[in-house]
Amino acid sequence: MFEKKGKIISKSNEYNDNKKRTRKLNIRLNPLDYGKGPDSQLNHSEKFKVECFLPVIDQMSSAISQRLKAYEVICDRFGFFGQLNNLSNEELQEAAKKLVAVYDDDLHELLFVEIIHFSEFIKLYSKPTEMSNEHFMYKTLIEKDVISAFPNVEIALRMYLVIMVTNCSSERTFSRLKIIKNRLRTTMNEDRLNFLSVMSIESDVLDNLSFDDIIDDFAEKKSRKVCNL
Repeated sequence: MFEKKGKIISKSNEYNDNKKRTRKLNIRLNPLDYGKGPDSQLNHSEKFKVECFLPVIDQMSSAISQRLKAYEVICDRFGFFGQLNNLSNEELQEAAKKLVAVYDDDLHELLFVEIIHFSEFIKLYSKPTEMSNEHFMYKTLIEKDVISAFPNVEIALRMYLVIMVTNCSSERTFSRLKIIKNRLRTTMNEDRLNFLSVMSIESDVLDNLSFDDIIDDFAEKKSRKVCNL
């Protein structure tokens, strides 16, 4: 399928290698190869499939599997928020204990008790169809000003909602770092590298900033009083 589309886009049915002449081994220059059978020759379509198409598919399959495993971990930890009405108290308790065990520095053991009360509280409000369950729960906590009653639930929902949907931003960060810290900048310290990285990654925000106030503040701090002689 991809080969057919490639031929349509390139408007050619031939590979570049078709125009090259196949080299034959010279037995006089390589006497040890005398009697050796010819190497297997792949046609150009099979060569493209073996050397290009299949490696790309393998790499893509491996990357997708790695990402799916990460998503499964997140779903296993926070998935119970989307099923509060369908899970029993025992299942909610088990899920809450598992989440607290992972984030023991941020969550308290009382998360299970809060979730039981929160599941009854959230039933009083109807969720918009275009909004996810977790987003609706967190928005309800903010609008109804009940964060003090469910502090651990608020922390858990906030942790889930701020998780990056994709890892494209992190991959883009590493690609930017390769550009910023090249062989001519090997002595750059960590603080300067972090500042330049943020400026490069968030360039769209940086372009909309006004530097007049920053320049004035810098000039005021660095200005020296000159005595009039």
